[in-house]
Amino acid sequence: MRIAFTGKGGSGKSTLAALFVGFLRSAGHRVLAIDADVNVHLAPLLGVTATPASAMSQPQNAASIRRHLLGTNPRVSAVEQFVPTTPPGPGSRLVTLDPADPVLAGHATALDPGTHVLHVGTYEREDIGAGCYHGHLAILENLLSHLHLGAGDWVVCDMVAGTDAFANSLHAQFDLIVVVVEPTPESVSVARRYRDLATAAGVGDVVVMVGNKVGDDVDLAYLTNELSGGPFAVVSMQAGLRRARQAGVCPTPQDLDDVAPLSRLVERAQNGPMTPQRRAALLRDLHLRLAEQSWVRNAYGDVTGQLGPVLA
Repeated sequence: MRIAFTGKGGSGKSTLAALFVGFLRSAGHRVLAIDADVNVHLAPLLGVTATPASAMSQPQNAASIRRHLLGTNPRVSAVEQFVPTTPPGPGSRLVTLDPADPVLAGHATALDPGTHVLHVGTYEREDIGAGCYHGHLAILENLLSHLHLGAGDWVVCDMVAGTDAFANSLHAQFDLIVVVVEPTPESVSVARRYRDLATAAGVGDVVVMVGNKVGDDVDLAYLTNELSGGPFAVVSMQAGLRRARQAGVCPTPQDLDDVAPLSRLVERAQNGPMTPQRRAALLRDLHLRLAEQSWVRNAYGDVTGQLGPVLA
């Protein structure tokens, strides 16, 4: 399963993502946690030091990952021809959650044999005035497009805050997208906008709203009224979790009064509407759309040949 957490900055999305990783670990699942937020909060919440040298988007690391993914795929002439939506083809190598997988072994931090953490990275000095975070996220798009999960395997991604996933293919890469919403007008506004864009992008049915930092019935009533039917699940204000964070301790599901919201997310992801065939069709359309962009044609030429034939 693939699940992503997003929402307004400060909504608690990174903390909930970390708690969800812990919940899956305790249930014995293999987990790949990916910190894809420019602020890089998920990795330290899991006890991982995210250095610039270990970032997926660091040029040498990105090239190494793409070299592995490329394999002998004849539809992509060189690593330099990868665009964000480049799909796998014959001879491509897929990333698995096996601890010996070259991408995990070479670029991830292992919390245990079944749990690994990758981070995309953030802005560095050389990016000032010359870089965009979408460029950093391209390697994540490549990895997710070349991902093979076994039964019981999970990818948990902490996404960039807000609606940035609609500027690339990330909105189409997950079985479930969790929009974390606080009971405030600003947070609700972001959630509504995300839902509207998801519907327009054809993935509205894979998005759920989770209320967070809900202090009382008034907060819950506010979210229920403002979100047209209310949140899918609710996490109340958690004093234990706050105290753990103030003490610099990584959050765990044991800090929660109730883990039922996490259980509901597992069940929803496992029984959601996204299928591999549907995802492939969405990503194919996004690749064709990207191929039409003038900057892509100027830099890479015609990349439509990276796609294989549509199977009946």
